[in-house]
Amino acid sequence: MSDDSGSEINVEFSAEQKHHKSAPFASSNLRIVTVSDRTCLTFPKKMSKPEFITIMQNAENNPELINDTQPVEPGFGRCEVFVMNKNIQKSKLGIDNFTPWHKGGVKRSLERQHSYFYTIKESGQFVPSHKDFATHVLRISLFVLASCHALNKKIYRMFKIDDPTTHCLPSLIVYTFEPGFERPTPNSPAVLNRKALDDILLNANISQYQSPSTSLEKLANGICSPDSFNSSPKRAKMEGDCESTFDMTNFGAGPSGMREPKLEIEGSSTGSPVREEEETDYSINNRPSLFNVQTSHNTPSSSKVQQNHSKFQNYDMFSAGVISNATVPAPMFHPRITPIADLDNEDGKIDSEELIQRNKLAALYRLVDLFRWSQGIYNHITVRVSSNPDEILINAFGQLYCEISASSLIKVDLDGTVIDGGSTHFGVNQAGYVLHSAVHNARPEVKCVVHLHHPSVVAVSAQKCGLLPISQEAMIVGEVGYHEYRGILIDEAERALLVRDLGDRHVMILRNHGFVVCGESIEHALSLTYHLIIACETQVKTVPGGNTDNVHFPAQAAIKQVYKVASNGGGGVNRQNGHVNSTQWRKGELEWQAYMRQMDAQGYVTGHVYD
Repeated sequence: MSDDSGSEINVEFSAEQKHHKSAPFASSNLRIVTVSDRTCLTFPKKMSKPEFITIMQNAENNPELINDTQPVEPGFGRCEVFVMNKNIQKSKLGIDNFTPWHKGGVKRSLERQHSYFYTIKESGQFVPSHKDFATHVLRISLFVLASCHALNKKIYRMFKIDDPTTHCLPSLIVYTFEPGFERPTPNSPAVLNRKALDDILLNANISQYQSPSTSLEKLANGICSPDSFNSSPKRAKMEGDCESTFDMTNFGAGPSGMREPKLEIEGSSTGSPVREEEETDYSINNRPSLFNVQTSHNTPSSSKVQQNHSKFQNYDMFSAGVISNATVPAPMFHPRITPIADLDNEDGKIDSEELIQRNKLAALYRLVDLFRWSQGIYNHITVRVSSNPDEILINAFGQLYCEISASSLIKVDLDGTVIDGGSTHFGVNQAGYVLHSAVHNARPEVKCVVHLHHPSVVAVSAQKCGLLPISQEAMIVGEVGYHEYRGILIDEAERALLVRDLGDRHVMILRNHGFVVCGESIEHALSLTYHLIIACETQVKTVPGGNTDNVHFPAQAAIKQVYKVASNGGGGVNRQNGHVNSTQWRKGELEWQAYMRQMDAQGYVTGHVYD
């Protein structure tokens, strides 16, 4: 893949030179090598935005470093930078051998884009600026490479504000690869839809419970081709190899006592069931998918705050609707309420979007405590900082959830560097960093990650059958991933396994441990957590030992309908002006605003901006 015979450059430069357009490249131990027949700059560690801008500026004066075509594969180094001709459009820069294939044999990248605004000094140095006064904008596109979550790709492009369609500097394609993980193989163009896959299963006499990666291995070469696409809108999700979803009309889980599904050959006069092959791997991740659906600062006055400051926390209000006898044992403290939105930002030092996220995340910690889901100082909730997608906010390890406020949250980057230590002297829990940084790094569309150890969810995680669709709340949650227990999450090497087991799902149950919820927003994450806990409490009462002989399972069509409706804003049932309107409220927002009203009424000072 790469040619290690490239030249090695060791340079040092002063802070004044670092951003100057005539300065050398902003890193020592830079190596210039050949990767995929393209010139590549390799670095021993990840670089910062100012350093990437410096590379773009210096490459402008070093045309021998500029590539005219994009690389098809990286060299799997720690940080690889390909300088690209500024005339190449982003649509071409984003395509490589790891770009996911889509229906019809078309490659389409999955990305998230962020913009950063700068002004340029006479010396050529780019300095961050408010967008109203900026002269340039740096656009960073983060790409999801489904084949391997240890491999990440970003594209850096610089534009002038008055000419947002033309690159003013060479673009950069940046690959980073976590060392120690297996190198991925390029994505296959194979996509099977449900009807084609069902026909294969019937004709080949393959059990529905067999893993697609093992059961269809012998069939993939002959069937997985672009010609196998058809017009069905429901198809298998694709992550390199053929993945499949199955019809669960007779849903069961053999080893846990559920009846096995019977397959009948279409057109058979006798209707006799096809004899299924014996299957020994009943891993929950190989079980057929059940859900194949695509789918503030109005701070009260000081007198109002002082008036409500003496009130005590009302736990009973939030426990309604959640079975209270399954909560984590905890002392019933009734401390005086401390405000959530305790940051004064009159000088504008804190980004306005970050301030909103701080207030919301602190409010979510308080809600978790009010719902009695907290476990002392343990567990974690994080949110991605809007102004910088590579930075997250997390709780200070040592505070009870009822103590957490906007100012106490710690800001770290995805490499674990503390950027803002918050208002306490506490640090960050290593297990929390390992888990949350893995998810945020691999899933750029995820905004908020919740990790809790609720007893009912832990009980379900210990059942071989996993979460069953026997309640409406379980259907609302949707498809769930499972991760095997390997001890306390302090080994950073486990991050790739966590990401693999999570996939593109919103919820993952950690075997014998707890759960992880991935929300598109803080509100969405709370909604998923709420329904997951109720679903697990219902299952523990209905199926205490995992025996489902006397359990009624709803029809597959009903399961899908519930998930599809609930995936819309307002729960999909918000009726206004004579029709159901799901666009006004995004997922979880309607409930969140109701909780904020109650908390503000009790003097929590959430800082929420009401619509």
